[in-house]
Amino acid sequence: MLEDYYEKFHADSGYERLLFRAGKGLQSRELNDLQSQVSHQLKGVADVLLKDGDLVKGGEVVIDAKLATALITEGEVYIAGQVRPVPSSVVPIDMAASVDIGVWLTHNVVTEEHDPSLRDPAVDAINYDEPGAARLQQICQWGLLSDAIGPDDAFYPVHKIEQGTLIIKQPPPQLDAVTQALARYDREANGGSYVVEGMSLSYRGAELEQQGFSLEEGKAHIEGYEVAFATARTAQFDYDPDIGSVKEEPKTFQANDQGVMRIDTDFFPVRQIEEVNVTVEKATQLTRGQLSGGEDLLPDESVLEILSITQGDTTYIQGADFIFLRNHISWQLSGQEPAGGSQYEVTYRYRKQLTLDYDEYGFNLNKQLADGGNVVDNTLVTIDYQWYRPRIDLIVLDRLGQIKRIKGQASHQFPTAPKAPAHHLALAQVTQSWLSNQAPDIENLAVRAVSMSQLEQMQNQIGDLYQLLAIERLRNDANSQDPASKYGVFVDPFIDDDMRDAGIAQTAAIVDGELVLPLSADIAELPVPNEGLLTLPFELEDVLEQPKQTGSMKINPYQAVEPIPATITLTPSLDHWTQTQRNWTSPITRRFTRGGGWARRTTQNTQTQVVSRTTRSAEFLRRRWVTFSLSGFGGGEALQRVVFDGIAVTPEEI
Repeated sequence: MLEDYYEKFHADSGYERLLFRAGKGLQSRELNDLQSQVSHQLKGVADVLLKDGDLVKGGEVVIDAKLATALITEGEVYIAGQVRPVPSSVVPIDMAASVDIGVWLTHNVVTEEHDPSLRDPAVDAINYDEPGAARLQQICQWGLLSDAIGPDDAFYPVHKIEQGTLIIKQPPPQLDAVTQALARYDREANGGSYVVEGMSLSYRGAELEQQGFSLEEGKAHIEGYEVAFATARTAQFDYDPDIGSVKEEPKTFQANDQGVMRIDTDFFPVRQIEEVNVTVEKATQLTRGQLSGGEDLLPDESVLEILSITQGDTTYIQGADFIFLRNHISWQLSGQEPAGGSQYEVTYRYRKQLTLDYDEYGFNLNKQLADGGNVVDNTLVTIDYQWYRPRIDLIVLDRLGQIKRIKGQASHQFPTAPKAPAHHLALAQVTQSWLSNQAPDIENLAVRAVSMSQLEQMQNQIGDLYQLLAIERLRNDANSQDPASKYGVFVDPFIDDDMRDAGIAQTAAIVDGELVLPLSADIAELPVPNEGLLTLPFELEDVLEQPKQTGSMKINPYQAVEPIPATITLTPSLDHWTQTQRNWTSPITRRFTRGGGWARRTTQNTQTQVVSRTTRSAEFLRRRWVTFSLSGFGGGEALQRVVFDGIAVTPEEI
């Protein structure tokens, strides 16, 4: 400011008006305070309706992706208590970053030295062509936050561009107080956060350790405030799976005919196979040391056991000729040993760590190894590896139009999805399996607004549903009351025999909804031999026998035994008596049709219904001949009498 410029207005002083008094001189400071006071009062009212950076008119943005520039047309923006005009301009933008475009407000103090027209133009006045009041010039221009035009200048953001896509927060003009009231109403009436149209998320692929997603153009309300995208947007997130570690996962080696075993890990996809430990059997030639009773070192570490040591036709015995000690063959025993400097063959087993090629699910293990050893069948294989744990991420949108990812909690199985934080709209869940040939599973779960036309259509569908339900109830009621006769026509669906006339004999049968010719059957009993068993012809075969014995003794040397009781056989021993009264042949025919030969139809219907229950004693029993056969009597034993059910029976000797 100028050295001779004075202004003492301060809002905290509480001065509302300037009271000019007669006879008192007019101060230049009072005129300056008067302007500041009026400006402050006007700004207090305007700030209730608008906020700094609100577009009132114009200010559209056109993005040129090829030139990486943004053209902003001329417009009017509310800044610092006034609606200020801003001329059009072209600003460079970074197409891969987040860019804020706004208005830079700069000011200059202009005097008569800069603008001679500010001198007093009154020709007849005493002060003609004398300097007067200076001017405070305010200049607005479009720019970026990173421009930093001057230390005393202020930047007011208006537009936001995310990776070359303009985020439309709210269409101009907007009154801030009205916007807040509408946002509050939207939150209370509709929840405040939902998708109006579009905003579907899709997967684009992984590149350079990043996953790419595409969000469809559309419009959403977040906490009552509108966020709109005129074009589809892309979002990049780090490819950062959670790593799980497995130590000594056990497998049993069993090679196929080609000598290879495919081993799949318990958890996948595999990130890295760290160790594969196997049991190897190997035969090698060793040279005996010159020192008698000394030790010979085995060529491999982690030896489990020595299977054999031979030299020509001589086989050395472990424990008598040698012992296995500290991965050495020790000849300290007094048995046989090879001559010093001679070679002998050793066969042994040891644990070996392998380095193998692997894929996302596991690896192939060859029985034959490069060093001449063979992996032993039916032995333990342990695996140390790292794998990618499954996870469910949440893609959300905030009030500023930024797409964010909320990482979920990884788990071995059934991971859980995170919840959307406050003031964010959940767009989709991304289920990460981390398989290279399988894209993440995206479930769009954003709450979507339902238009009045859709509500009207749903209301009509609900009305139609109630009408169909009422018609179905009437139909079921009519079928239960009069199931056979409809419009004078008798209808039998052939479900069972309920609609048939039980007063006359029926010459047809109903089986599975069809009317067929009946079948009749008679029950014939098979003759039962005296032994009481009826079998097919057979020959006994010894399944378990013990022909050898170590000794014998008499169980009952004094023959103190009771006489063996006689054997009594009744023919028949049981009487299966079924008495059936029927007027039609459907039950017999149905049993023969469903129970014989290869099954042509398989049906299952279970229904339990007790209509009534009556119990009474049988008035008559049928008469039947029963044959008695008694055998097993010893010499001198005489039969006195035979009683069956309290009735004396006279036997006949055979």
